[in-house]
Amino acid sequence: MHKDDLMTPVERAKALEKKEPVDRLPISMFYFAPGHALLGWTRKQEQADARSLAEVQKKVYNVFGCDGISVSYGLHGMAVAFGAVMSNPEHQPPAILEHPIKDINDLSILDLERVTVKTDPTVKKCYEAAHILREELGHEVSCSMGFTGAFTCASGLVGTEQLLRALHRQPEQVHKLMDFITQALLQLARPFLEEGFNVSVADPVASGTIIQRKRFQEFVVPYARRFVEGCEAVKPGPISCHICGDTSKLLEDMVDCGYKMVSLDNKVDLALAKEKIGHRVHLIGNVDPINIVYLGTPEQVKAGVRECFQKAWDSPCGFTISTGCDSAYGTPLENSLAFMSEARKCAKYPLNPENFI
Repeated sequence: MHKDDLMTPVERAKALEKKEPVDRLPISMFYFAPGHALLGWTRKQEQADARSLAEVQKKVYNVFGCDGISVSYGLHGMAVAFGAVMSNPEHQPPAILEHPIKDINDLSILDLERVTVKTDPTVKKCYEAAHILREELGHEVSCSMGFTGAFTCASGLVGTEQLLRALHRQPEQVHKLMDFITQALLQLARPFLEEGFNVSVADPVASGTIIQRKRFQEFVVPYARRFVEGCEAVKPGPISCHICGDTSKLLEDMVDCGYKMVSLDNKVDLALAKEKIGHRVHLIGNVDPINIVYLGTPEQVKAGVRECFQKAWDSPCGFTISTGCDSAYGTPLENSLAFMSEARKCAKYPLNPENFI
């Protein structure tokens, strides 16, 4: 348990579920890209095996004391499963150099046997790491599995440019691709859900910065809803989703996807989100991870935390403070610590708006 807390995340979550008193509300902070640096490692060392994945998450928890730890499929997990050629930088997140599907009219490469917990190398490693974390930290903090949304998986398989063109020129092929990916994601999620792990979704390419609302409604909503409903049929419980960029015009549609917890990029005004969907879902967000947490001072970080609380602390279905997206590699440690320190002050229960000034 973190030295500045009175309860473990597990104790806090149980008390909140029973509507009993807590020391503070939960706090989230995306800290995937820089996590390995806390151990003085490279990204390659972090990704070596399940044990190394788990060790990084253990270190992140021990340093910051956030209310959850997570293993992640990564934005390119499904592309890797089908043979994508990847870059392999020392510290920064990898990029796809060659997509597996060259022509969206030919989807013959797709095979559900390649995306199981035994055959998909990324998921296999995450599955093992999640069990390590549960065994070694589960008494204090819960571990979840982060999956990639179907639309972002599609962009990894065929390339974003080809995918966006196909929305207009070959919509039937996009639907075929999305249908397969949704089946694959449900197949991958099932073992985690059956073991009691929660799952979350990140779908950055589905951003309102990239696609129009009508395309989101046609190519994202039905498949996301199918995934959420499929997960809930195995393990009832809320599923959260993060979509990067400006989703201000997609807020109601994100709720229509079935997500009960919506994580918002800093491009979205929390006050607007509270007004539009705060009565329907739990809001998560959204201190700017670049201009404030990465480039700012600790005092600017604290001010950013207070501003988010000012806007959303009283959202009807609840609010969790977080960064607006993943922290960048190289983010000053003192800034991330300042985020957690100020978040603890603001989230102290019962909430007192005077703490946000």
